[in-house]
Amino acid sequence: MEKIKQIILISFLFFVSPINAKELCTLTSEEEPDVKITMKYVLASGGGVGTLNYKNKPSLYFEVGVWNGYGGQYYVARSYSSESFTQGKTYVERTKNTEKISSGRFIIFVGNQIGRVIDREERKSGKLRAFMPTLPQGYYYSIPFTEKGEYGRQKLSKEMKTILDASEGFFVDTGGCSKFFGYGGD
Repeated sequence: MEKIKQIILISFLFFVSPINAKELCTLTSEEEPDVKITMKYVLASGGGVGTLNYKNKPSLYFEVGVWNGYGGQYYVARSYSSESFTQGKTYVERTKNTEKISSGRFIIFVGNQIGRVIDREERKSGKLRAFMPTLPQGYYYSIPFTEKGEYGRQKLSKEMKTILDASEGFFVDTGGCSKFFGYGGD
């Protein structure tokens, strides 16, 4: 019973740990450089919390973490709210005014090798790159149908089209990301 209490306490601390804003990770789309993911380091999870940005303006809340058990990494994209980054709030409090857009595997590559399956000693040197195979579909279906005279799924705005195109490809580390991802360091 004591062991179960310890596991619950550790899990609780993992989910409510504060964000350390001193470190920043930037992943830039290889296809659309106006689309970047910037994350602040989360001490307990080995991932990060931040935003997916279009022309340096937040478009989506973005989070990367490590699955328990198997150990692969996942992402969650939600609608953006500035309240999501208030210090001292739990995950549930920070995201209560947001809507889930997409979630799935966050696959790290080092150069052309998948970071998770190659031992660090056997890795060839290369840029850290990330791929999220379910992001484009989730993002597309989060866009409402086009209303008369408005942008929507049948009439994408420049921002929507650019984010959709970027989400189809790789995001490359353009600053400080190797320490964020357990499988990504050279």
